[in-house]
Amino acid sequence: MELFPASDETQWELIKRVIEESDYYIVIVGGKYGSLGPSGKSYTEMEYDYAVEQGLPVLGFVRSNLDLVAAKYVETDLERRTKLDEFRKKVMARTCRKFADPLELGMAVIKSLMHETRVRPRVGWLRSDQARSEEDKIRERKLEASLEEATNKIKKLERRLRDGALLTKEIDRSLLSQGADKFRFNVFFQDESKRYVSQAVDVSWDEIFRSIAPPMYGYIMRKMNSMDKYPFEDSLVEYIRLKVIDRSGKRNIDIQPGQVEACVFQFKELGYIAYDEKEDDKGTTFRGIILTEEGERYLARLMAQVKS
Repeated sequence: MELFPASDETQWELIKRVIEESDYYIVIVGGKYGSLGPSGKSYTEMEYDYAVEQGLPVLGFVRSNLDLVAAKYVETDLERRTKLDEFRKKVMARTCRKFADPLELGMAVIKSLMHETRVRPRVGWLRSDQARSEEDKIRERKLEASLEEATNKIKKLERRLRDGALLTKEIDRSLLSQGADKFRFNVFFQDESKRYVSQAVDVSWDEIFRSIAPPMYGYIMRKMNSMDKYPFEDSLVEYIRLKVIDRSGKRNIDIQPGQVEACVFQFKELGYIAYDEKEDDKGTTFRGIILTEEGERYLARLMAQVKS
């Protein structure tokens, strides 16, 4: 506003001329209503109404979580806050996007503007058939590819942040079952009479970790598609089978469904295991689990042999 002339009438005429010469109108509504014009409306709302009246493609972006915005950036005056709320409703009555932070706003503006230029191309300051060379088109395709790559990276980081959330931020880790504490597996097998029986087997967390962690050292471990289980499950099952071998003999045993996942989750909360993503040879992204640095150190302490 400080760049406009001092006279309100001249200022508004200049604003209208700029809008008339524009191809698209973008409005970003945050926590402030803005400078007021002679009519009592903010210049931002006057601009918005004029752009709609002129038939310009209007791209609206509205801050979604004003409660999280610093107080100095939010209207405290009741009358101005009421006007702001009405303006927000007006913008959201048309097609618009909400944003929660500057990064999300930047991505939303770029994606929306690129989409709008494809769907409703405008003449621009030069005729579009004269302004875009082949080099421009190549550069545009590169920018689109970069945008898609950046978007995928952001999504990956968001998943990593979500996967990395630990209960230990709310509950002291010392309160979690670990080390020599026992986890009870429910095991099913045929006994010598070929009857299908069950037995509870208590195994310490250190025993479980010593059984499943070595195959993960330095690798990302994912479930085998055909069997929907992790490769390390066979070694865990065999370890448990030895504890009931007097009843099961050489026959196979089964562990209650979900108990292996419960162990993986527990080790994640203890900080020994994390979820991760990787691309296979075909370029397809898959999710799996890995040992964290802390998990590798803990495994080394469990496995390393100390000379007597």
